[in-house]
Amino acid sequence: MTLTERLREKISRAFYNHGLLCASYPIPIILFTGFCILACCYPLLKLPLPGTGPVEFTTPVKDYSPPPVDSDRKQGEPTEQPEWVGTR
Repeated sequence: MTLTERLREKISRAFYNHGLLCASYPIPIILFTGFCILACCYPLLKLPLPGTGPVEFTTPVKDYSPPPVDSDRKQGEPTEQPEWVGTR
């Protein structure tokens, strides 16, 4: 018996034994399979599908006033540059 024939026989025996196991215990096998599928697909439930968008909550702030606008600077002009921005 060659190596290929022995390997084919072992694989056939493994599939046959697996089939007997599944036929002997159908309900636990179905439940286990369903649990595995649910566990694998659970991260997909977090996808941002329509209707599952983030909910925005706002909290009122007491005594809030917008910061004063300096008239000598243009609107949107940066007041300071970050340290990582080099000067030319």
